[in-house]
Amino acid sequence: NKAGFRTYNQATANALDNYSQMVRTFTSINPFGTGRAVTAGWCRQFRSNSMRVRANCNSGFQGCDQPLERRIKVVGMGSCGVDYLASVAAYPRPDEKLRTEKLETQGGGNCANALTAAARLGLAPTIVTKIGGDGLGDGIISELHRDGIDTAHVLRAEGHPSPFTYIIVDRQGGTRTCIHTPGAPLEPSEMDDRRIASILDGAALVYFDGRLTEAAVLLARAARLRKIPVLVEAERLRPSLELLLAEADYVVTSAHFPQDWTGETGLADAILATAERLPAARWVITTMGTRGAVLLERPPAGTDLRNEVQERTLEGILTAELGPQLEAARNTAAAAAAAAAVPSPAVCVSASGVRIGAGSVAATEGYVRLVYTSGRDPSQATRQAQAAAHRAAALNADAGRGDSYRGSGSTATGTTTRVAAAATTAPGLMGRVTLASIADLPKDAVADTTGAGDSFIGSVLYGLATGLPLPATLRLAAVVAACKCTELGARPGLPIRSQLALELLHPTAV
Repeated sequence: NKAGFRTYNQATANALDNYSQMVRTFTSINPFGTGRAVTAGWCRQFRSNSMRVRANCNSGFQGCDQPLERRIKVVGMGSCGVDYLASVAAYPRPDEKLRTEKLETQGGGNCANALTAAARLGLAPTIVTKIGGDGLGDGIISELHRDGIDTAHVLRAEGHPSPFTYIIVDRQGGTRTCIHTPGAPLEPSEMDDRRIASILDGAALVYFDGRLTEAAVLLARAARLRKIPVLVEAERLRPSLELLLAEADYVVTSAHFPQDWTGETGLADAILATAERLPAARWVITTMGTRGAVLLERPPAGTDLRNEVQERTLEGILTAELGPQLEAARNTAAAAAAAAAVPSPAVCVSASGVRIGAGSVAATEGYVRLVYTSGRDPSQATRQAQAAAHRAAALNADAGRGDSYRGSGSTATGTTTRVAAAATTAPGLMGRVTLASIADLPKDAVADTTGAGDSFIGSVLYGLATGLPLPATLRLAAVVAACKCTELGARPGLPIRSQLALELLHPTAV
């Protein structure tokens, strides 16, 4: 029975002397967890305590030893669960059997991962989510506590399992494939006025990972009434996500979301269409994996744009202007390092001793009017967006509800006054374009990309909350994401402040 398993697991855990033995015992007894569930946190906590010594002793690297001057509360609402990570030499073919090279059990979930990254950078996060009333959930809570995350608003669903995800990490192809099992939904009725007021009390920023959408919209609107900035992640198509995006001051998307959401064939046109579809968002960042990240930034209210007459395609800016600038900067830095016969300066050292260099950032001079590439077919984009929405619904075990994933009809019903007003101020999109490269990380140091996007967003939360300029925020996010990739799983590789150079973290040092 459940109590018996807990007793057995406790006795077993006390007798084990290493983590790998614990994982084998845990998964063989009960893969859904009954008492000693998420113990990757034990191993990770031990390692993080030793990171300061190892980072600062690495070739004279001096990490940041200054804490933030004040406590900054940020709120995150979204997914939180457990990841079962199986590392394999190559992704299996259908009906093929293979063995794992490594198996780990760790805390996971986009929101929880991003808040963990933010906590290790120095913020004080609060998470709003719902997990099961099981032993797996007990382990989830314990791991969040160890990183200093406030769990007072984590709801427990008695009689329901906690969310978990099976992740196959393909070492040969450099990919990870996720199969998620959700837990009990967080109902809008559970977000009453008293709970919302407690959640938002003292918050500098609120972040949503796009899940728990109906309840999340209530919290987002309450944040807006209190003039608390809202950041929304658009990782993939989700039901009613457009309602939540309409409340966003800031948006971060994955590489494939813009094309799925807008149906545009080219990524640059899709990014532009996404920004146009969110007229109230101050900026939109799209992460592109090894190609870096793109930022579209609207001019602040009241900016005089009478002399801004340039009209260019976003595709042209990225490929013919900013891309070559980043390449030239990279080549110049490499040549300088070679001439001096010294390695490029490191701004981060991972727990395993990998030295990571900062990436580069290039931006347009001032604001330009962004236009689409020639030959664009809006009718084809509509058809492709519809197909992507129905595909997303099917993959989410929600076949037949494709319209809610596409946002059909939600713009009219979910558009707030601020969005409607912004949409009528000016035709087209005036914006500044920034292209940021990835950090300088040796290819053979990449162990796993799981959670790289979450670590990027956690860094963006830090940048917004501390007042880092946007270019500096993009550099920090690239470095933190690179450091994360040096370890298996979403959290073990996340750096703490002493692993990062002062100029990456301190607003006045940039």
